[in-house]
Parts: sequence; structure tokens; C-alpha cells
Amino acid sequence: MSVSNRVRLPLALAMGLAVLASLLLWSQPTEEGSMERPAERAPSPIPTARRVPLAGGLASTEEAPRATPLLETPALSSEGAFVVRVVAEGRPLEGARVQAYLRGPDEGTGQVHWLRAGAGTTGPGGTLRLPAAPGAYLLSAAAEGHGPARREVDRPAGEMETAVELSLSAAVELRGRVIAAGRGEPVPLAELSLRPYTEALRPTSRAVELPEETAVTVANAHGHFTFSGLSPGRYALTAEAPGHSRRTMRLVTVPFAGELEVGLWSASVLEGFVVGEDGQPVEGAEVLALGRTQVPHVTTSATGAFSLEVANGTWLLAARHGERLGRVPGLLSVGPGETRGELRITLGSGSGLTGSVTEAASGAPVPGARLVASPAGEDGEVSRTAADSEGRYTFNLPPGEYDVVALAPRLSRGVRAALVVVPGQRVAVDFQLQAAGILTGVVSDPDGRPVTGAHVRAHGRTTRTDSDGTYRLEGLEVGSFPAMARRQDSAHWTTRATSTKAGETTRLDFTLGETGTVRGQVKLASGAPPSQPVTVRARALESQLRGGEVTYADTDAQGRYSLELPAANYQLAALLPGSRITVFREDEPTVTVAAGAAVVQDLTLVDDRGVEGTVLEPSGVPSPNAQVAGIQTGQYAITSTIRADEEGRFAFPPRGANATPLRLLAHNAGRVGELAVAKEREESVIQLRPAATLHGKIVTRGGGAPQGFLLKLLQEDGTALPWETHAVVERSFTGDSFVLTEAPGLPLRVSVRTTDGRTGEASVKLEPGQSARVELALTGGTASISGRAVWSNRAPAENVALYLDKPMAGAVDASTGTDGRFRLDDVAPGQHILRLYPLNGIPETRTVTVASGETVDLGDVPVSRSKAASGTVGAGFSEERGWVSVAWLTPQGPAEQAGLRVGDQVLRVDGQVVRSRVEAEQRTLGAPASPIQLGIRRANGQELQFQFARAD
Repeated sequence: MSVSNRVRLPLALAMGLAVLASLLLWSQPTEEGSMERPAERAPSPIPTARRVPLAGGLASTEEAPRATPLLETPALSSEGAFVVRVVAEGRPLEGARVQAYLRGPDEGTGQVHWLRAGAGTTGPGGTLRLPAAPGAYLLSAAAEGHGPARREVDRPAGEMETAVELSLSAAVELRGRVIAAGRGEPVPLAELSLRPYTEALRPTSRAVELPEETAVTVANAHGHFTFSGLSPGRYALTAEAPGHSRRTMRLVTVPFAGELEVGLWSASVLEGFVVGEDGQPVEGAEVLALGRTQVPHVTTSATGAFSLEVANGTWLLAARHGERLGRVPGLLSVGPGETRGELRITLGSGSGLTGSVTEAASGAPVPGARLVASPAGEDGEVSRTAADSEGRYTFNLPPGEYDVVALAPRLSRGVRAALVVVPGQRVAVDFQLQAAGILTGVVSDPDGRPVTGAHVRAHGRTTRTDSDGTYRLEGLEVGSFPAMARRQDSAHWTTRATSTKAGETTRLDFTLGETGTVRGQVKLASGAPPSQPVTVRARALESQLRGGEVTYADTDAQGRYSLELPAANYQLAALLPGSRITVFREDEPTVTVAAGAAVVQDLTLVDDRGVEGTVLEPSGVPSPNAQVAGIQTGQYAITSTIRADEEGRFAFPPRGANATPLRLLAHNAGRVGELAVAKEREESVIQLRPAATLHGKIVTRGGGAPQGFLLKLLQEDGTALPWETHAVVERSFTGDSFVLTEAPGLPLRVSVRTTDGRTGEASVKLEPGQSARVELALTGGTASISGRAVWSNRAPAENVALYLDKPMAGAVDASTGTDGRFRLDDVAPGQHILRLYPLNGIPETRTVTVASGETVDLGDVPVSRSKAASGTVGAGFSEERGWVSVAWLTPQGPAEQAGLRVGDQVLRVDGQVVRSRVEAEQRTLGAPASPIQLGIRRANGQELQFQFARAD
């Protein structure tokens, strides 16, 4: 998946809405005594808005103390403990306050769920023993005159005591000024909060959403503010003030040179009327904007009117009066300072979901199972409910589309995406939860000796290996996921891809090699040090993970970095702060890390602008949180998506001088805009067009009328919509008809599959802002596609990723096994585009037509390994202790075919002595098919000469 002929792997995207939390100053009075039971801690008197359930299933707000929820059952000493040592300037610190937070289960809302698990103060020697059951924790320590220290730590199962050291730094300040964006005048009395990052910043990083670990302050009458008592590091900053939209700056580095300027746009407003089914206004209805932790709400007037001030962004706008519910169709996106008027909410009789939660294997009910609803495709929680003693539930929700997750202990979660709730109906949706999976295996060193006490982690669960190097993790989610292992005394995790099946045990062994160190200095292209810390990324070249095994580290204030890595070959890169997308390039420096050795490699941070710009609504205001797809054509058909920020801004990184032009397509709740050619270092503006409305009906040519169906919107050629690179959205409807009020105004193919397995497709051309109707005739059942991927020598090709009707990005639809075989089920009849992408290979595309109920076997599908670029030898080089070595070889490239091996030391190129990696790269480049001579030394000391031709 190349973005150019110098980019080897796909763009890795990370997107999502920032979830805003209730906030609290991190510093708290230190209490007497060495340890404090969580239940004994008095809550902070500072109030904030929190979510509470309403009759009808929605959520409202009330004033409540700001505090992270307590762990219901505090850990016992018999379950083990953290032994925390707090130091400052290298000396133990008595009287430091330590708090422990347990990371709770992922509830499918995009938010990390924390629970307060313990607190206390350090005694003589700066130590404290905190009882803690096995799990993933955040530990923090604070003391007067110091900046706090925070660290995410695992408490492995089978270990009674886990030692952790927290080092407090000298306290620093952050000063700044809040102004009105576009006008520059001060915004007085704005409330600001800082949430810390606790890991090296990477595209997927999120700041910690913990009230007790969040610093808050208020700007003065002139808009000036100061945060005191901070530790150096990276933070997310949020600012809000009456009459203005809230703004979140994802990355602020502390200390900050000078005064930080925070611009706030005018407030966004949602206005309209609430009426009954008879069209008459409803007085006293509660109108709520849902989808974030804070829930703005207001009550309608005697005329049914409402005006609700909200932060710019995306909202689900709903209303409730008694048992009647209603909502504005779809999601509302409101720009900074924009007023969305003439909104109409019609209240109807109860709507929502109803059904049961059972165990898939036995059919037994799951009493108390929790169900959590989120806006379809979005982060944030709309509402939650629980099953009764018989596993039955009723979920009151206003009409619309929702993602719903069902959770229960010891069972794998059940997920139903894009469930469509229609007015006045309770849609029947049953959840069958599978038994959780088990992962077990052996951790050993390269010589096969067991590694005792190694940490193994998967799905937030952690354990340690016994004296035989074996481990066991229970209660894991069913499906594919990464698992990690590290030595007890190492900071580096080795990652492997694996999967579990319901109630079954999967074996996964790890081999942990000895580690070495890479360190160096990061500078700008000018030679000056960066003005703020940057992130350094190391990618293992020989990883079996698609995209590679990647390790991150932040530089210090002087731009220095250090990475502990297993002995292997790595590509290194310095990333721009806050980068959301990563591009892997062949011209990145390569190093060879040897066990127990240190490699010095300085890096250059190239501050080039990529493709960046703004997405605008049809009205011309910025479009917050719009999805932007960067579409690249050619052999490497890659589409990468990224979320615009709260001000509609987006940025793609530079892709290289030879990259093909990038086409941009932006989408926000059915509103679509396009830019045919986007140029780097030039401002791109994408104007959205209004959404369309699509009415549809399923018709049959025999058989009964459908009771429900899944619906997909595809591009005209049957491929996935560009902004659905991770997974194609399948909306779930009951009955035999549907209405989509937020359909993109594009030529589309509509595909349906009924609950009894019949399928149908139809094409429709939607115009922005217009309405259209379509009928879909059911033609039969789904089909399947199978085959075997093979190399040119007919050997099976393992780990080939398959993408059906979508570009090579996001989740794969299937992968080949050790025998090279693959199978794709539930394929709709018709023509399809199948892409096969081998690891370190060249994509292969097939057009496949299948009939209803047909099984199509493609037989052997040849795939090819990556070819060496013209004029190169198909090799990369690294520096190690004064020697230049071969770091990687392109399979079947000129160097590999000539007999070179990874690890060979390069002495001479065409008779000239090679002194550095750069010299080796420059001298091995030449005219296509031109001859070249390499002198090398093998590990056994033997010196050899190789003469061959460069790639043509």
C-alpha cells in the first residue's frame, strides 16, 4: 500500500471525537495516615454537570460533585498490592499523596472508563503499599512544590506485589490569554482545564479524562490565565465561556515559550419548536443535545419554542415530554458561531428497542446485562439500560440510528451497529453473547529457554509467566486483537496478532530477544533543535504484523530521545507533534539494534506542509468533525480518512515528491463535498453540499414479505463509500421499507439483505438537497468467494490481506492462512472488486461476478513480492558501531538474487570505501540495469565480492 513509489505501507489513521469530561483541580489536601479507603474520601464540593437517567431512557443533567466513581468493592490485601515509591530529585519523599485508578471495561462508547481504586500518603522512605487486584491502573503522586507524576501500570495476575517508582519534577507554569477568535478582544472569566497525556504521543493517543488529575483555572477580566503546579509534559486544553463555543486544543506542551493564545468562537445555537403528533406546540418539553459527557438542555416555552446554546460540533437533538419522545432526524453539525434554526421535533408514542440478552451456547438468559447506546458511528453515550432477572430489556430511545453494545461479566460483548429506531415503534433486537475466549502459551528466549516473570497483556488483562514460561489469560473478547509480552525488567512490548473463539483456548507463544538501545538527537532541517518535544517512531522491518511493530518515544526538552528495542532492524522517523496519520517511507533512516549494545542515530524533523485545509458547511461556516477521505488512485489504491477538528481543519502529512495527486472527499451527516486535486503546501477548501433524502421499498418476486433487512450504501461501481474505509455501515431496519434523511447526494448503489438471507440491489442517482425513491427487488441468497493465494513459484502465500469492494485501508475482510487459502462469505450477488495485498508485496486486483447462492472458487491467485525500485539494488542499510550493514532486502530484488544477506557488512561500492549509511544509499543508486560491484564481510569474517545489475 504505497502513497508514492517511496512509501511502503498504508497510512495508519486515527480518528474520533474528543470526549469532554467533568474536570477538577488535581491537587487535593493531604490527609493524615498512610492509606485511605476509597469510600472514606469526601467528594470535592465543586459542582459540575453529570449524566443521570430519565424515565424514557434519555439522559439529563443535574449538579453533582466532580469525582471519579469509586470501585464498588475495594481490593483486599490478599489480592496483592502496589508498592509505590515516590522520589523527588532522586531522594525518597515522605508525605506525597498517591492515588490509584483502575481502568474499567470498554463499553463501546469511545470513552475510557476509570474507577478510583485506592489512595494514601507515603511514609518514611517515600513508600506506600496500596492493595490492588490484577488489572490496568493509572498511578499518580503529588506533593507541595512539585509537579505531579503519573504512570500507567499493570498489576499482573499471579504477582502479590508490584513495585512502582514515581518521580516528581519541579513544578512549572502555563500562562496564556483567551481571546475572541477573529476579533482579538479578551474573553473574561473563561474556564480552562488541562488533561495530561501519560504516554508517548501517537496518532491514537487520548488525554486522561480524570477529574482528580485535571488542572482547572479561570481567566481574569482581561482574559489572562495561569496554571501553576504542573509537571512538564503534554496536555489537552479545553476552554469555554458564556456566549462562546467550547474549544479543545488537542496538544499543548508545557512549559510553553511565551503566552499561549486560545481563541474562542461565538457560541453555536440550536433553535426550533417541539410539537405533538397533531402539530400543536408542546410547552414544558425538555430538549437535550446528546452525544457528549456534558448534556446541554432547555425547556420549551408556551409556544413550544426552544433556543439551546451548545459547543460547535456534532449533536443528537432529542426531546421528551412525559412518555412521548422525539428527535431531529440524524445528527446535527453546527459550526462555530452558527445558529441552526427552524428545527422541528415531533413527539410521538414510545419508541426504542426491546428484546432479550441470552448466552449463545445455552440460550440461558443473562440477568443484569448492561446495554449502552451511542449515536451510530460516533463516540459518546446517549443512554444505557439493564436487562431484568429474565434477561429481558426495554430501551426507550427517540427515532434515529444507534450503535448498541451489550455487556456482561465472563461473556464477550454483543454489538449491533446502525440500528434504526422508527417513530412509535419498539424494534425487537435480541443479543446472544458468546462465552469469552482464553489465551495461553509460552514465552521463551531465542534459544528456547522459558522466560520467567514476563508480562503478557491482551484486551486490558495482564498476567505473568510462571517458572516454565507459561501464561494464561481468561475472559477475553472473541475476535482478532493484538497481544503483547515483555520481560520483567524491560519497557518494550513485543506484539503479536491473534484471535480467540467463543469458549475456546487459543495458543500464542512469544519469543523475546535481548534488547539494545537506540538514542540520538532530533533537529530541524535548519540544524536547530525543535521548539517543543517531538515523537520518535521505530518500526521493525521484519515484523509479521501488517503495518509493522511500532514503538514510540518522546524527546526531552533538548530534542534527545532513547528507545529500548529487541535486537533487529528498524526504520526511524521523527514525527510532527500531534500528527494524526503516519506515513512509512523507504528513505527513513534504518538502524540495526544489537543485543546489549547502543546505537546512535540522529534524526531530522522535516517540517514540510502536506495537504491541509478547511471543510465548510453549505452555509459557509466551518464543519466541525467532518470526515475527510484522501483518495489515491493507481496500483496502490489507498484511501485514508481523518476527522477535521472542531473548527473544520484537517491535515494530511507529506507523501513524497513522486506521490500521485490526492483527491479529497469530505462528509458530514450526508453532506458531501469534493476537491478533485489537492496540492501540498496550498490551502484546500472543501465546500459541503446539502444531504439528500432516499425513500425505499423492498419488493419480492415470490416468498413472503421481509420482516427486516440490512441496508448498505455503496458507490456507483459497488465499492465502499470513501469515508467508510474501516467498515461499511450496514443499517438495520424492520419491515419492508426505509427512509434515509441524510443520504449523500451522489450516484449510489443500494444493497439489501433480508433477515432470511435474500438479497437485492438497485442504482439511484441522488442530487444534493433533493429526494428520490427506489425499489429493490429481492433476487436470492448470498454467495461466497474462495481461492488460494500463491507466489510465482506456486508456494502458498500466507498473511495476504483481502479487501472486498473497498480500498486497501482499515480492517481487512479476510486473510490467507498458512496454506494460502481464503474464503469470503455473505457476498451479495453481482460484480465485485477483490484486492489481495501480500505482506511486503504488490497488490493484485480481481473482478469477480457471483450469482445468488453461488460459491465461486478462484483457484490459485498469483501474488508478487515487492519489486526493487528502478536504479536501486533492492536493499536498505544501517549503521552499527562504525560499520554499514545490510538492514533489509527486497524479496527477489537484485541484491537478494545476487546472494547478499541481511547483516552483511558493506565495505566498498564500486571500489570506493563506504563510511556511512548515506554513502551506501547514494553509491548504490544508478542508472536502471547498470552494473554494480559490492564488497562485503560476512559474520564469520569472510570477505566476498558481488557483481550484478541494478533494477531496470
